[in-house]
Amino acid sequence: MTVATDYADTKPLLIIVMGPASCGKSTIGEELADSLHIPFYDGDDLHPKANVDKMSAGHPLNDDDRLPWLKLIRAHGEADARRAWENGDGRNPDKERAEGKLGRPAIVITCSALKKWYRDILRGDAEVPPGEHNHPKLRTIFVYCKGSEELLKARIAARVGHFMKPNMLASQLATLEDPSNEPGVVVVDIAASKEEVAERALSGTRAVVKELDARGL
Repeated sequence: MTVATDYADTKPLLIIVMGPASCGKSTIGEELADSLHIPFYDGDDLHPKANVDKMSAGHPLNDDDRLPWLKLIRAHGEADARRAWENGDGRNPDKERAEGKLGRPAIVITCSALKKWYRDILRGDAEVPPGEHNHPKLRTIFVYCKGSEELLKARIAARVGHFMKPNMLASQLATLEDPSNEPGVVVVDIAASKEEVAERALSGTRAVVKELDARGL
């Protein structure tokens, strides 16, 4: 039986559930985290107030707006994975896998992550500004919630009280750089039933983690 005695040996994970507005990130992320017995956070809650005010006024964010948000998400993942380790997660990987867990400290956070550049920041691969720290041991995988423009429009129109406006979807879809061919990405078709979407997200995540385990990553 393998027992991890050092945080770095546990190979912590940040799982980003991504996609454009109304693709179901929060629902899928919550169900995934619940199935894996790990914490869940809605990335929208990590937006600086200036970003929320801007979106509430119907204006799309630009890259200058998104950069501090993406860095906050990465930092939150780093801190929470460490906290999970301190609380006992990832110390006995074989036992945890037998219980349906991943065998690593992990956290699920939702984030649109539309551009590869954004995803690289979340992976910890982008250049880090002077005076800041990177934590490359926190590996990031993505669950991409993929849906047609028609489906997403219908979902946005049905939502009440959310800062995302229907006319902002076109901007998001124009920005989206499809991550399907990037490593460590699980693609989930949101047109399937709720149960199928949840199962595909879970099985796909487990498959990626199993591959990482096999490669010692």
